[in-house]
Amino acid sequence: MNDLSNMPDTQVGKPGVPLIRSGALQLQLIERHAETADITSYRFSVSREDGERFRHHPGQAISLRLTLDGEELVRTFTIASAPDHNASLTLTIKAGPHAYGTRYMADRLQPGDRLQARGPFGQFSLVHTPQQPLLLLGAGSGLTPMMSMLRWLAARSEATDVVLLQLARTPADLLFTDELDAIDRAMPGLCHIDAVTEVPPGEAWRGPRGLLSRQSLRALVPDLARRTVFCCGPQGFMDSVQAIYRAEGGDLQRFLTETFGSPSLANAKTAQTPVALEVAEGASAVQLDQHRFPIAAGQTIVDAAAASGLRIPTACKEGQCGTCRVKLIEGEVDMQQQGGLSAREEQQGYILSCCSTARGDLILSRKG
Repeated sequence: MNDLSNMPDTQVGKPGVPLIRSGALQLQLIERHAETADITSYRFSVSREDGERFRHHPGQAISLRLTLDGEELVRTFTIASAPDHNASLTLTIKAGPHAYGTRYMADRLQPGDRLQARGPFGQFSLVHTPQQPLLLLGAGSGLTPMMSMLRWLAARSEATDVVLLQLARTPADLLFTDELDAIDRAMPGLCHIDAVTEVPPGEAWRGPRGLLSRQSLRALVPDLARRTVFCCGPQGFMDSVQAIYRAEGGDLQRFLTETFGSPSLANAKTAQTPVALEVAEGASAVQLDQHRFPIAAGQTIVDAAAASGLRIPTACKEGQCGTCRVKLIEGEVDMQQQGGLSAREEQQGYILSCCSTARGDLILSRKG
């Protein structure tokens, strides 16, 4: 097992970009305000449990631990604010009508409340693609990582060539309109476009409207193919934009999306009843609470579970966020974590299933 608690900062991505180690965080809500009918911004003070100053790259995320009715939930959110020196961060979060954790935050979280968290993590950041023309494309609350990047550029008075395209359902669902107008006026290299899919009867709207298509995206961003694209929103939306980008001649290595987890996990069902699958003779088996499934040599626990139709929630799939933490009751694993567990959590027997492979049969538990 790897413990990164004493590892100095190293380089990641492009030369000159420091690795910011993920770690345990303490948050306290300072203030909150409604952005739209179902999206709220929460500003927290933040401190690292290891005593280091909290830092993050624009576009990175953190995971929150929420306790609801005795059950611990882990939810991952992109930081919407730019990196600063004030030991604070802002999360802008949508709470749908049938949401659980985010609905709890919208209904119950008040200034002064404290939360445990872990982070930052993720490679979805423009610091890895410096001095390139950009398209920052966000749909709904998928605008939040774009705002972190744009706020960072504005604070640095960067002259980067940037198109920011925000898509929302209606004009009332658009985010940060006044702030974006102010940044647009202050940044000569910025082109800010708001587009909506529908306009309520009797409401005035002069901007683009309708579903995004190859023709409409080409009209809004004629030089799309030469730009590095950061895209965040519903999976179907991101897939559609990627197809348009490719058709326009864009290099898919320069099309970057924010996704928490992997396609195999996104397509796997969360088991509502115990899973018990046959394990071939000589193969290894994982017992996770009431679920039993086979695991191949070199296969991570998360991927083995997904192949069996069982979803273990994960956000980064890089051993950084701690979302997929489970307790090792019996057996041995090889774990290549990158700060998603503290040394104390490892001593207590926790492992991260996204970056752990089995050395034999395992018995695991999601309960502490």
